[in-house]
Amino acid sequence: MKQEIKKFQIRFNTVSTSDNDRWRLIEDGEEHLVSNIIINGHTYTTMDWMEDIKDYKWHISCEGFVDIKNNVAYVTTVKEESVITRHILKTLSYRLIATTTTVITAYCLGLSIEMSSLLGVGELMIKPAIYFFHERAWYNFIKVGRK
Repeated sequence: MKQEIKKFQIRFNTVSTSDNDRWRLIEDGEEHLVSNIIINGHTYTTMDWMEDIKDYKWHISCEGFVDIKNNVAYVTTVKEESVITRHILKTLSYRLIATTTTVITAYCLGLSIEMSSLLGVGELMIKPAIYFFHERAWYNFIKVGRK
């Protein structure tokens, strides 16, 4: 059975007197009080209207699935569909700039426009794949500059 993707709002429980209920996990309006929340994936902040207090509250929010075990909420978020598309578009735009630079540089260094263009086409066939896998490796394995 396929689980339904749900929106979660997370807030510290300011009235808690125990470690067992220090976090409020709000799932489609239903509140779960838990001792800890572990999130695997993307989160964002939202300012949400709270009808019961007639005011806004800030939340850490995410969308995905939750599994509560031993009073700990394990949230797995849904991967952003746009990440791969963004990397592909970035690859294409970079290749356009880089190939144009290669053709112009080769021409300025004395190659004919035909040879410069041939060099540009050859480069255009090989380097996008190299760049795409390089970008994905940085995204998946290099944590420098990321939280």
